[in-house]
Amino acid sequence: MALASAAQAQTAAPPADAVDPAADAAPLAEGDIVVTAQRRTESLRDVPIAITVVNGQSIRETGATQLADITQRAPSLNFTATPGVPNFAIRGVGTNSFDYGIESAVGIAVDDVNITLPRFVPLNSLADVERVEVLRGPQGLLFGKNTTAGLISITTARPKLGERSSSGRVQAGSRDQVQAQAVVNLPIASNAALRVSGGYQYQKPSTQLIGPGRLDPARRYFGTAKLLWEPTDRLSLYAIADYQNNSGIEAYSTIRRFGGNDPTPIPAAFRPFAPPNFVRVQNSALGVIASPTNNKTAIGSTNVLRDERSFGAQLSASYDAGALTITSVTAYRDLNARANNDVDQTPVAFFDTNIANSQSYQLSEELRVSNNGSGFVDYTAGLYFFRQQIDAQILQAGTFGVFPASAPLRLSPINGQSNFDYGTKSYAGFAQLTFNVSPQLKLIAGGRYTWDDINSTTNVTAVPGVCNLVTFLLSGGGRCVGTLAAPLIANRKADGLSARVGIEYAIAPTANLYATYTRGYKGPAVSSAAGIAFGVDPENVDAYEIGAKLDLADRRVSLNIAGFINNFRDFQAQVFDPALNGELGTFRTGNASELRTRGVEAEAVVRPLSGVSLTGGVTYLDTRYGDYNVACYFGQTAAQGCSLPGPSFNAAGSPLVGASKWTTSLAANVDQPINDDLKVFVNADWRYRSSFYYAINDPSTIQDGYSLVNATIGIGDINDHARFSVFVRNLFDKRYAAAIYPGNFSAGQYVQTLPDNAFRRIGAAFEWRFLP
Repeated sequence: MALASAAQAQTAAPPADAVDPAADAAPLAEGDIVVTAQRRTESLRDVPIAITVVNGQSIRETGATQLADITQRAPSLNFTATPGVPNFAIRGVGTNSFDYGIESAVGIAVDDVNITLPRFVPLNSLADVERVEVLRGPQGLLFGKNTTAGLISITTARPKLGERSSSGRVQAGSRDQVQAQAVVNLPIASNAALRVSGGYQYQKPSTQLIGPGRLDPARRYFGTAKLLWEPTDRLSLYAIADYQNNSGIEAYSTIRRFGGNDPTPIPAAFRPFAPPNFVRVQNSALGVIASPTNNKTAIGSTNVLRDERSFGAQLSASYDAGALTITSVTAYRDLNARANNDVDQTPVAFFDTNIANSQSYQLSEELRVSNNGSGFVDYTAGLYFFRQQIDAQILQAGTFGVFPASAPLRLSPINGQSNFDYGTKSYAGFAQLTFNVSPQLKLIAGGRYTWDDINSTTNVTAVPGVCNLVTFLLSGGGRCVGTLAAPLIANRKADGLSARVGIEYAIAPTANLYATYTRGYKGPAVSSAAGIAFGVDPENVDAYEIGAKLDLADRRVSLNIAGFINNFRDFQAQVFDPALNGELGTFRTGNASELRTRGVEAEAVVRPLSGVSLTGGVTYLDTRYGDYNVACYFGQTAAQGCSLPGPSFNAAGSPLVGASKWTTSLAANVDQPINDDLKVFVNADWRYRSSFYYAINDPSTIQDGYSLVNATIGIGDINDHARFSVFVRNLFDKRYAAAIYPGNFSAGQYVQTLPDNAFRRIGAAFEWRFLP
């Protein structure tokens, strides 16, 4: 039988003070997997949505350090660790865009708040995570906005009333990895509690630098304070403040395949310091051997920089008014980020400056009401306001081989620094109704109306010591900067409707069937590239899903199966525009006319004995682009479709980038006593992905299928006060790429990123949990 991932999920109702009082639903029984996918606490079996639940403790035990590691136990979820542009995809669909104003089709919500800041994954640690729910299909009806492919909903542990406790974990592993985190829970009154957590992570890059530059190790600091106060038995106030600081890198790009002569439009006579084949010559001289397993990079004329700092605060207030509960969630988060990449893949200064700085913040307010208990109609309804401001600056420059690296002057594809001022306001009203027609039959209907207002200003400013490449060459070095264009203002306003209808039928007390139709909506955007603004139309999806959720053998076996068809229109996708940047080309975001995904998923959890659980899963996925003109890949002939202007080709019928046809996972958790005082625990998981493309139809960007295996074994006292374990991640040291893309300055060259998880890590950890 095909099984799909669930991982070790929470399997009992949480304490009364650990859930939103608005979320009273049917009573939870021992063995039920708890989720809040519909903004109320329910058994996974009773929610007509395909969901994978990953328990925070079980994933931490494998040595996992960040949110992206949950993909090991969620077959339908993938993560692309492209430097500077992290990207999640669900059922093969994600938004891989360099544009600051393009939101992802896969949403991320932390403790009820959607996080949409650009190029940012909000959790740099799994320190106090209680569970992660991966919701497949459009989720924009109840969770914020723009989640046309799915949602990653993260729930962290709430303060516990009346409990004084502490817990933590110290972990050390290969490549000088060190991780330490601690949590303290303090009662400050009979009806109030404070929970404080913090930690630090350090590890060296997995990429070997052999050039003269520097790759700084990854360092992450974080701290969170949470206050829960229940002044009356009807009112609950929950406040969270957190700070995150990430710097350095885990891995950097390397050369997968050398190419031939420069394709740059700069004539060889004008670039004496970058002769033909300079990429191959410079790298070969330092011992770089291009291959799919190459982990050496010869960059170094400038240092690679990654630095981001984020602060967030939120206040949730819930009031039990008897028949209903009123909930308000007010949240703020900001982000300051700096980055610089060496673009040319050589130790010389050909194109070594790619500085991207941004300052952004988001503010949101959600007010919703939900009925208490269960009647003929269960409902959740509310209003939502969202505001986001992004200011970004990009400077790209180098010598381009026109003069030596020692020269003080640098050349830029445009007139200097590109500046983006991007503001978004979004308003929405939503409601979902569940009609309990009979004890067996439920009908679901809901809708969300969204109105978006976007204001974008793009301009280019001159930078001392930086000349425009084209102006400089055409004038024979007589002119430095061309005419600076006036600021380009582009505004977009649009409204859209998300909707959901469905039916759920209980064929037994612990067995449900369901069928749903969901219309997802993702608002418009403005794409800014090379000082020019392009309008991006809203994205829509029609999603159809049927499924079954079964708890069998006295809840010792849980089996969930889903089949789905998703039809996207005007999908917001990355395109390469060769006419920009003085015909050097650059990426911008446009619309593909349509794309389609369809497939089958199954997941199962088996609990044959107390303290033993087995989970497993499979996702079969078939994806296709509709009409979508993209740049031709290297070596593509007219017979292979490269016959349109650009040159470009129509990708209709091609599989989606990053979409594997098959993904499977298995996990086992064993926790057994060996005497009255001690017990042993074993935790292992395996994940397989079949082959897929990193660029549309380009055979040079195929990532072959691969498997990853993680394992942990440990010993602890019977009450889990102290636990010691050893772990291994990527047991068989399997190499794979997190990104493959064409190089910039050598025809036929391809570049890749081998992520940190593509290398074996062995380590040990000590955990503690103290109660009075």
